[in-house]
Amino acid sequence: MVVILYQVGCQDIALNTASELGDVFRDQVAVAQVAADSASSWPADRSWDDLLIVVYTDQEFPLAGIEFIANYLQERSGAAPLLPVAIDVASRKPPGQAAAIKALQFDAAAPGPTGRLVSRAGGMLGLRMRGRDSKIFISYRASDGTAIANQLHDYLTALGHQSFLDEAKEFDGETKIRPGTPVQKQIDEALSIANLVLLIDTPSAPNSKWIKHEVDTADGLLLPVFPVCFRDADDPKHGPRFRSLLSLQRWVQLQQPAASDNPPLSTAQLEQIVGEAEKYLCEIFRRKCRVPFIVETEFVSRGFAWKILDKRLLMFESLKRQSLRLQTKVLSHCSLFDQIYMPAVKRFRSFLDSTGRENHSLFIYDGELLSPPQLEDLIESEPDDVIILHHQELAALIDSNFTTLGTT
Repeated sequence: MVVILYQVGCQDIALNTASELGDVFRDQVAVAQVAADSASSWPADRSWDDLLIVVYTDQEFPLAGIEFIANYLQERSGAAPLLPVAIDVASRKPPGQAAAIKALQFDAAAPGPTGRLVSRAGGMLGLRMRGRDSKIFISYRASDGTAIANQLHDYLTALGHQSFLDEAKEFDGETKIRPGTPVQKQIDEALSIANLVLLIDTPSAPNSKWIKHEVDTADGLLLPVFPVCFRDADDPKHGPRFRSLLSLQRWVQLQQPAASDNPPLSTAQLEQIVGEAEKYLCEIFRRKCRVPFIVETEFVSRGFAWKILDKRLLMFESLKRQSLRLQTKVLSHCSLFDQIYMPAVKRFRSFLDSTGRENHSLFIYDGELLSPPQLEDLIESEPDDVIILHHQELAALIDSNFTTLGTT
């Protein structure tokens, strides 16, 4: 549940935020508004998607609201996400135990009634998808990325995010992850609870076997990777140095800091990185809520039973019985990624191989609807045992008894 704890004078912002969160996330997340001067207990049972948004002014914050914040953090061992929102520049310091977290400055001039508030809230919710201990996994090469990674880690922590700083600092081919600990095991455990890999893509990053392992493992877990690409001013190339990530078309590119730069990144650059990462997480979380809802609705409205096979990987089964001996079973994957990300297609095929293939297998993507020639160019080297389609095409496919796709 998202609870918006608001001070007197902030009720309209709380109302608009609650409304927009409901619209963006298809009511998959419960949202409640609580007045700070009458706050008591959390209005629901604890859940994986709990998030407290504190909207405050420069006036003294009510004691009831301060106690509400303290109880929220105490009941969750201090690891729960909290987002302070300052209404004006005079109200910089958040109230109570929220004071340790850097506040988001509310921007009334930004597009939409709630500015960046919903994007940041969505990003924080996106970090909860794999469980309460989920983190941003920062992947970097020690030789030219340590200072950047440390600065980003500190900045994320100040914003209330949890992050895992990959300590795979290679020296003479060895790692400094806890001497005596298997490196791959510790990296894989950290990735298994992460919800985003923040890749510090510096010139030496592609030479690290551990970073390559992290990118490959993330692809296998359908875990999004967000590259922050650092290139010299005279480098004509753009985007990540890892080929599989180019198709995502999602990265931030900055000039490689000089070795003497201390700190290596400006506040504006840090905010750009975090802002784009949060926007990405918000889109992923929205897609996770929206696309399965659309697909389930199309199947159920046509008499199919809907079953979740793997909630984390967004694998689903649809079954329709025509008679005692005749049935149609469809296995579907609703992709988290914008358009078609081929490592995700390969992961779906791996899932099918491990569970057994049924009548039809659908890889369902979101984003821009690709034309048939574009789709053919993208998947020409791939087997045709999986039907790849946009969710807008699903109704036509089902109605044709899985024989043809409609045109748009």
